[in-house]
Amino acid sequence: MKLRIFLLATALSACASAAADHERLGDRAYRDGELPVAIAEYRAALRSGGGSQVWAKLGNAALRGGQLGVAVEAYTTLRASDPSRATEAAIGLERVAEAAERGGAAEAIHLAAAVRALRTSPGRPLGRWGLTPRAQLGPSEAVGALPAMLASASGRKAVDSLLLLLGEAQQATTACEAAIRTFRTVLRRASTPQQRVEAGTGLGACGLRLGLDALGTHQGELAEQWFESAVKAVPASVVGWRAEIGLGDSRLLQGDVLGAALAYQSVLSVHALPDSLRGLARAKLDSLGASSVTPGAVSPARPPSVGATP
Repeated sequence: MKLRIFLLATALSACASAAADHERLGDRAYRDGELPVAIAEYRAALRSGGGSQVWAKLGNAALRGGQLGVAVEAYTTLRASDPSRATEAAIGLERVAEAAERGGAAEAIHLAAAVRALRTSPGRPLGRWGLTPRAQLGPSEAVGALPAMLASASGRKAVDSLLLLLGEAQQATTACEAAIRTFRTVLRRASTPQQRVEAGTGLGACGLRLGLDALGTHQGELAEQWFESAVKAVPASVVGWRAEIGLGDSRLLQGDVLGAALAYQSVLSVHALPDSLRGLARAKLDSLGASSVTPGAVSPARPPSVGATP
């Protein structure tokens, strides 16, 4: 038993000595600018039982040497292995994100990895990295990351950009009612014309979706409200024209045949209307016999075409 303990202690001592030797060699290579050698020595030190300080050194060497994937791994492991160094690890990840951002599309995967690691760093806001498409945050991640991103936003334009991102993420996760509220907020306070255009586009798409959903459950009045909001948001567009057809459907659902006919005719009067929408509007109008509709000719009947989707 004593022999076994002695052998174990000897082995541990040898590992510790080897780790220290590799760490010293890594430090020397780092000082001399031989970064691939430093990275290899720090990895060897870790295999021999090196601790959190070696992970920190590996991260620094990898970052300086342009091996951003290794740097992300090192700083993430540093944070996990020693929570008292979480701030140091987060600063390292921020530096990785900066380097990856400068590297352009070729470093997109490393920017995404750094941003995801930062997202789980307490007290470290994502800031501008959460706004770049190359960060590759999915819709659900973007919604969850928004409070931290807002915490680091400076200036009205940045806040409006974050709100647009939130609306788009809500839209993508089918939370369209929430998205519409967000897009309306952007429209009220947008600091640039482009932001207003993007907010209007999102509002129109969500209004169309919610209108079609309401039609599917035979809620004519609610559908009419959603379609009207979509038409107002993007009047001269495919989404706006499809919403106007839906407006006719919703009026028909409420027994307003004349109102439905006028909506369909309004769409058909558009010169640049796509053939698919022209055919849809024409079929709905023909099903009413609308060519002979006169003021006051209102019928409560609801034809089978109500609720049709594109």
